[in-house]
Amino acid sequence: FICKTFIALVLTTVSIYAQSAFNNGLTAIENGDYKKAIEQFSIVIKENPKNAVAYYKRANAYYNLDDTSAAITDWTQAIKIDPNYADAYYNRANAQKKLGDYGGAIADYSQVIEIDPNYARAYNNRGGAYYRLADYDRAIADFTKAIKIDPNYAMAYYNRSSVYAEQGNDKEATKDGEKACELGLCGF
Repeated sequence: FICKTFIALVLTTVSIYAQSAFNNGLTAIENGDYKKAIEQFSIVIKENPKNAVAYYKRANAYYNLDDTSAAITDWTQAIKIDPNYADAYYNRANAQKKLGDYGGAIADYSQVIEIDPNYARAYNNRGGAYYRLADYDRAIADFTKAIKIDPNYAMAYYNRSSVYAEQGNDKEATKDGEKACELGLCGF
């Protein structure tokens, strides 16, 4: 009986310690103290290596410190733990796009869309990756889908305007540019 009680007490203490570290990590992110956030989420991960959210949050902190490689590693781990973690795929895709890995970014944005077909930002950003690969038809299709999901998505109108301009379709480019401006995104 004493042994079981002691084990329960130890497990409770570990759990409280990890929860405290998690909360401290969230506060550190809110305060822009990304190094402290990494320390705190590392404590959580040490206590519970299957905590996908801790990996995700630590990855975000790494990314804010421009350690894209470490961020990608942690988002990948979060995805291994929770294969339906749309935000982890989304952030990893953004990092891949930043590094010029447009194919990897497109694959991850596509995974986000498979998990959540109404994730307008994933369509918009995948459209941006297609645009970088000069696949203008797919870019336009994705920007259009983002706009269909969120008719007030100024950046999607702006991005689609850019593709139309690249194609020489001045009428549609102007129309989308004006809509983006109407929604508050003028002269980006």
